[in-house]
This record gives sequence, C-alpha cells and structure tokens, in this order.
Amino acid sequence: MGKLYFYSDQVNETPGNRRLDELLFSGGNKKISYIPSTEDKEKHYYGTKVNYYRNYGIENIMFFDLYSEFEPMKIDELLSSDIIHLSAGNPLEFSKALNHRHMDHVLLDFYNRGGILVGVSGGAVQLGRSTKLFQMFTETTSEALHQTLGLVDFEFLPHYNRWSSDYKNKIWEYAKRTGTTVYAANDGDGIVFEEGKLQMIGDIVVMKSEL
Repeated sequence: MGKLYFYSDQVNETPGNRRLDELLFSGGNKKISYIPSTEDKEKHYYGTKVNYYRNYGIENIMFFDLYSEFEPMKIDELLSSDIIHLSAGNPLEFSKALNHRHMDHVLLDFYNRGGILVGVSGGAVQLGRSTKLFQMFTETTSEALHQTLGLVDFEFLPHYNRWSSDYKNKIWEYAKRTGTTVYAANDGDGIVFEEGKLQMIGDIVVMKSEL
C-alpha cells in the first residue's frame, strides 16, 4: 500500500501545512502528476499548483485531464509518478468525472503498488468513504454520486473553519446516527494515512458516535 495525504487546503504559511509538506517530500524530489477536478483549458488552477510545488524544486508536473483533453494513452506515464495530486474543487463533480473515465481503478492500482495520493479539499474527499457530507450540503440524493475511491473507512471534511454552525451540527448528527467517523480539518491542516495508521497534523476535529 502507498500513502494518503488529506489537505484541507494548501496554505504555505501555516505550521500544519509546512509539516504536511515536510512529510510529503521527506524522501527527496518527487515526480508529480496533477489531475484537475474540473475543466481547466487555460491551465489556471494547474498553474497555481505548478508555482506551489516549484517552491520545493519540482519543475515538471504532468497535467492529466479528465475532460476534453483526456488521453488514455497517458495512463502509463501517470502511473510512473511518485505522487498523484487530486485537485480542489466540487467533490461531487470530481467523483463523477473519475468514475466516468474509469480512473478509480487506475488510482487504486497506483495506491496498491505503493504510490502517494495527495488530495486537496474536494480531491481529499475522493480518498475517503463517500461524498455524502457534500450531498447533505447541496441536498442531492443520487446514490451514484456517493462513490469515491474508498481507500479508508472514514470521511474527510475540509474547510472546517469556513462552515456554518448549522452545517457542522448536521455533520455531528450524521456521524452519530450512522456510526461514521469524520475527520474535519481547518485550512492549512490535514491528515496522513499509511499502513493503517493515521497522523493528524494541526487542528483536527474528530466526529463520531460515542457508542
């Protein structure tokens, strides 16, 4: 198995984010591939992450599109990466795009072979159990949209510092009612999962049933 990084958001100046990055690059320079959550023809969001990773001396980052520029022939190159970055964005639409391109099986294979998956915000949600937290927020009910990579048996809630009290209470109620564990992170914080062990970095709220 590989390693999973759940970032709420990549905020360089926070201690939690710096610690996550230190752990991510502890083995030296890495080859990174970037998968966008949405159409990014102008490469605006991709360019932001190129600049982010350039701070660590990484210049060549592969762009692997799920939309109009999707190229199945690039999958082998994608799998040769050390790190695959799943970008921030709408987790429901991201899940739909990954499943539409059958990339869930590709990413599972990458992880099982020891690859590192980095998820940021909506990208981090794809690593978890489901997208149900965001279906609650958008009030959508399609079972198909629940699907994620399901690499861990918990759900991840990014941007905890931004959500309203009402929505946070709904998440607490959901966790208690369903027995689901939810890890909620403020921007700049996150968690690392490797070999069944979870490391919380920064201010993480754990929501679960007390039973």
